[in-house]
Amino acid sequence: ERGKEVLLLRERLTAEGFLLPDQEKVDTDLFDDTLRQALLNYQTEHGLEPDGVLGPKTIASLNTPVEERIRQIVVNMERWRWLPHELKARHLRVNIAGFRLDVMENGESVMHIRVVTGKPFHSTPVFSDRITYLVMNPSWEVPPSIARRKILPKARKDKNFLRSEGFRVSTGWGDKREGIDPDSVDWTQITPSTLRYRFTQDPGPLNSLGRVKFMFPNQFQVYLHDTPEKGLFAKARRDFSSGCIRVEKPVDLSEYLLKDSPEWPRDRILSVLTGKETVTYTVKIPDPIPIHILYCTAWVDENGRVHFGPDIYERDEVLERALGETAQSFWTLADEENTP
Repeated sequence: ERGKEVLLLRERLTAEGFLLPDQEKVDTDLFDDTLRQALLNYQTEHGLEPDGVLGPKTIASLNTPVEERIRQIVVNMERWRWLPHELKARHLRVNIAGFRLDVMENGESVMHIRVVTGKPFHSTPVFSDRITYLVMNPSWEVPPSIARRKILPKARKDKNFLRSEGFRVSTGWGDKREGIDPDSVDWTQITPSTLRYRFTQDPGPLNSLGRVKFMFPNQFQVYLHDTPEKGLFAKARRDFSSGCIRVEKPVDLSEYLLKDSPEWPRDRILSVLTGKETVTYTVKIPDPIPIHILYCTAWVDENGRVHFGPDIYERDEVLERALGETAQSFWTLADEENTP
């Protein structure tokens, strides 16, 4: 396509370095493959769906004033100040707003993995801890809130849902816990307020935790885990979970964490996670690795490029207000110098 909008787009992408000046001057009003690739790169670095289409969300992002981007950078510099001074040479770093996990060694990312994080109403918390063990082929003890919100409605709608998805039903706790036949319950008569049953999903490919979970026991009951919903990783914005963090490459991460355990080579991990027999293994990590769960809406990648992500939990403005006059001095200085 040709048009004045294409010319404006070329000028805009050239200004931010996505097009070289000589690329900007060739067929300026033609939307060609070079311009489309530059737009794809822009979308990727700004947390947008990389479709190469100049849609409403991309236009809104392109029209964001530079002063607002400066504020976004300063707010995230403040977030970095909250981190421990020593992050350890080897650690995991999860950016909730960037939907990305990085395995860090000596300041460099040696592996990056796409992740799914918590919905705004079930936000993933920010904290630091240590991964101490992982569980292969885990069962899933459904939290009461999820049982009321997700499992019960499906059981009420489909009487075969619990059996087909591998759920066991029980009553009581501890020694008084007793399994019951799900078919013996008229689920249409159960409401969220009267639900007294517990649900446990058996290990296997249908399990909501997937085939492996990575544990760092904490007060928030948050952890990393696999997922059967692989299609979610293809989306640019991935805030779909109830707080835990779903990882795209569980086998690669398992292999990395167990690389100092000679009894757990990659082929054995694959055999356990994909074999016909479903056996649960709890495996300690020889050298527990620190994990830092962050919320960054602006960050720099390994190539020195600045990325901007969506403020999915709407925290930037709150932090900017908290910074108050200190932050305002940055904005004033930037405006006076007209530089980011």
